[in-house]
Amino acid sequence: MRTEAPSIRVYGPFLQPFDACRHATWVLHNLTGAEVVHRCCGWLTRGRPQAHARHMNHSSLPEVASTAMLRRLGVSAPELRQWERDGTVQRIRRGYYARPDARTPVVRAVRLGGRLTSYPALEAHGAWCPPDDDRLHVAVNAHARLLRDPDTAEFFRPRSDVVLHWKDVPPPRSGQITGLSLLPTAIRHLPADLDHAHLVAVLDSAVRARSTTTAQLAAGFGGTPRLLRVMRLIDPSAESGTESIARVRMLEAGIEPRCQAKIGRWRVDFLISRRVVVEVDGREFHDDESTFTRDRRKAAELTALGLHVLHFSYAQVLYDWPTCLAAIRRALLL
Repeated sequence: MRTEAPSIRVYGPFLQPFDACRHATWVLHNLTGAEVVHRCCGWLTRGRPQAHARHMNHSSLPEVASTAMLRRLGVSAPELRQWERDGTVQRIRRGYYARPDARTPVVRAVRLGGRLTSYPALEAHGAWCPPDDDRLHVAVNAHARLLRDPDTAEFFRPRSDVVLHWKDVPPPRSGQITGLSLLPTAIRHLPADLDHAHLVAVLDSAVRARSTTTAQLAAGFGGTPRLLRVMRLIDPSAESGTESIARVRMLEAGIEPRCQAKIGRWRVDFLISRRVVVEVDGREFHDDESTFTRDRRKAAELTALGLHVLHFSYAQVLYDWPTCLAAIRRALLL
């Protein structure tokens, strides 16, 4: 007849000490051979990672990770201390570590005590980012108290180049980078008065890059009316933020362009009324000799077909749109 198990909770030698002799006696008298093997394997592995995880290569570590996350990945305390000594990781805040190649804005956000959001988070996600705001935007918990300076790690004092978004910050989801807000959250933290054409450019680029989907955006916006209204203008066929902005501006002016229209062997950014072609440059446009020659050949062939070709720069679209619009309207009258 089997006896009751000892009242002491046994978690194995890796978590807390236990009476080995007493427990071994109970095991041998009360369990079958198969049960002994099963119980022992459970005690040895419960609460600690599988053996293969303990030998993970540091190159596969997350960009930024908490100590708890590293423990779950199988990194032991001695390994972590050794990696910190040899520069494999750097401690950026108590309980948080980063690889040497971790992106600086993400590291600064974690050092402060939150997650990168708004403008810099868009860039981190690979989405188009509106210009003219180079500040560090960090989402912090509404009850956060131990905030640190993102550069010196001293107690945080308000800075003109740091913007805090006091929000409830949930734990990272599976696969999410610690220190980086989800893309819908970063978009929600953009200024409420942001030009809606710029907001459409952000959404277009995010969907085009497959960083998110329209369904994920709708769910992540949490019923924010302004963002949900703008979503109807999403067109991921736009190849740059400049194209998205030009398209929205033309629609506002009552002009309906065909985007990414195919004319002969060429694809153009916009075709209007089958006779006006509008080409716009993205922020990263490189006017090297080959690009210059190709654009001139393209314009010449399209003009030979009877089309009027207009070409606007990134700066013209963003900062001098009235002049661009006047040129488009004039061309439509010819």
